[in-house]
Amino acid sequence: MPPPTDVQKSAQFVHPDIQSPVDLLLSLIIRPPRSKYPVEKLGPKCFRVNGKAHGRRTDIVLQSPRGHELQCSFFEPAPGPGDTTEDFHQPPCVIFLHGNSSCRLEAMPLLALLMPLKISLFCFDFSGSGLSEGEYISLGWFERDDLATCIGHLRSTGRVSSIALWGRSMGAFTALLHADRDPSIAGLVLDSPFSSLKLLAQELAQKKAFIPSWATSAVLAGARSSIQFRAGFDIDDLEAENHVSQSFMPALFIAAKSDDFVAPHHSQGLFESYQGEKEFYLTEGDHQSARPEACRRMAVLFLCRAFHTQRLDELLRLHTGGLVDIFAKATPAGQQSGNTAVPVGYGREGVDGEGADICGQMHVIPALNQMALTHGKRCQRPLVATVRLQLLQDTSEAGYFIRLEPAGGALAAAELEATGDFGHPCLWVLSVSAEASVVSRVHSDALRTQVVGPGLTLGSAVSVEVSIDRTGTLALQIGANPVLKVDTGQTFRCELTLWCMQLRGPALFLDFQVEDSEATLREHLGDTMLRLRHLGHSDGVVDRSSPRAARQPGGDAALSEPQTPRPRLVQAAGDYLATMQDCASKPEVLVGWRVKVKGLGEGVVTGIRERLGRSTQHLVAGLDCKGGSQRFDLGCDASLTSSPVVLSRKQSRHFSWFRGRPFELLRKEF
Repeated sequence: MPPPTDVQKSAQFVHPDIQSPVDLLLSLIIRPPRSKYPVEKLGPKCFRVNGKAHGRRTDIVLQSPRGHELQCSFFEPAPGPGDTTEDFHQPPCVIFLHGNSSCRLEAMPLLALLMPLKISLFCFDFSGSGLSEGEYISLGWFERDDLATCIGHLRSTGRVSSIALWGRSMGAFTALLHADRDPSIAGLVLDSPFSSLKLLAQELAQKKAFIPSWATSAVLAGARSSIQFRAGFDIDDLEAENHVSQSFMPALFIAAKSDDFVAPHHSQGLFESYQGEKEFYLTEGDHQSARPEACRRMAVLFLCRAFHTQRLDELLRLHTGGLVDIFAKATPAGQQSGNTAVPVGYGREGVDGEGADICGQMHVIPALNQMALTHGKRCQRPLVATVRLQLLQDTSEAGYFIRLEPAGGALAAAELEATGDFGHPCLWVLSVSAEASVVSRVHSDALRTQVVGPGLTLGSAVSVEVSIDRTGTLALQIGANPVLKVDTGQTFRCELTLWCMQLRGPALFLDFQVEDSEATLREHLGDTMLRLRHLGHSDGVVDRSSPRAARQPGGDAALSEPQTPRPRLVQAAGDYLATMQDCASKPEVLVGWRVKVKGLGEGVVTGIRERLGRSTQHLVAGLDCKGGSQRFDLGCDASLTSSPVVLSRKQSRHFSWFRGRPFELLRKEF
């Protein structure tokens, strides 16, 4: 049986001499290909994992009960610069147990997952495998004694606390044989264990040794006696069913869908018979394929729960709540230890990286000096964000953090300069605790409370919804509590950034969703679904009497300076101003005018197209549908003489344009 692909890249294999079907069957059971490798493949004695965790390796030689030397390696997390030694005193330990033709190199991918969590890793070559002494393996019968020797050594050193077992194939079966005689084991990860060696031998005789079914019994009888003579154990004694009923520690069973060596029904049957807390996971691949990273991470999280230490429990709460990714590849410089929330730039770039920078800047404000941000999203107004928030302690406080970007342009500058905040983003803190819900704004180095409402009940996850409409009104809704509303102002861009926020104490963020403006909806729903979303069924009746004259923010349109119309050849200044005023309510007055549409060039308005419940389009001849160097999807064909465009026809004294594309009137053509 080939070893796992992780080991094939680093080891050479010594194959047994096979001269008969019985020899082939024996090679599958007690003498599979043996992995040989240089010790240098284990890596340096002192190392660093993913740029965020330090470790050291100690190679050990132990004596098995049968007198064989066992080659072992003990990987321990080590303090790095600035770390305290308290977190490294007697950490929990995972003992990895390799498969039948593998070796301790199979455990190497786990270092990147365990060392950052300050969990030790112990791995060794079973007797008859790898660099250890011994001629034959026993698929668990004698390997359980090798395991007991390693566990006894670890406990005698006083360098570990609780111990968990992670086994694959033969190693998983070995863990099951040992677990019922050592109830102190914290947890088991059992990857592809077989339920019965006799049953497995029957399956291998037909599938791998190509022995006809009518001859299987005779060949197995000969193989059984040969195994007893050579290896000293009876294959009929290896029955995992006799052990799972006596084991009660948490166990995770893993099986591969395409495994044709130890079929998934073995793991499934053991899972059903197991008496302790248990989970089952079916992954992709076959018996020797490398397990996906998601599978390994899921197993590590399972073991963290099984160890049940205060430090790991706190990390799990932060990870489950989305406040930290314990598998990230880097640690921010501002990370704190203990129960303080970890800044959520944890190894990330982009929006979450900005969130980590904001957390560092907010430390000067006492109320925000423990703030952590996660789940950062860039959104467009209008938007609605919802999350199910659960506060885990009386002192817990969490919610949303919003960053609004100021709009540029002369008109926006006039208003922003009056408030003293020109050019600076507007930061809003929406905090929820057991006592109250508060909407505040960060101003200079202080936090100014805007509105206060009822708090959140502890112990249950409650929906917390925040919305910002086009007019700049921010609304916070907590369960069935009254809505808290604040006017954020009109001089900010349509684009904003939203984070989930934890201020203090543990909290869980569940089912976080953001639904923003039509651009994002169209991406997910498509034009047809979006049209139905807004207008309903085509046979329905649309109410056009709903008020749509509410004030609208300038948003991104205010980023440009006010446009100066070109000199007109025909119309007088009075006609120009009258046309601009009338077109807000009478779109047809633009027909016959040559216009310059921002981003699309010049053209002549030849007509209008009214649409139910949506903005009226103007048909403009002569435009470039692709907009020059920047492509705009107008839903038109470049071969047509007129392109449908929504022109921005409404103005205010503060903003250049409200909706649609900004344009200039050039001259009257007809």
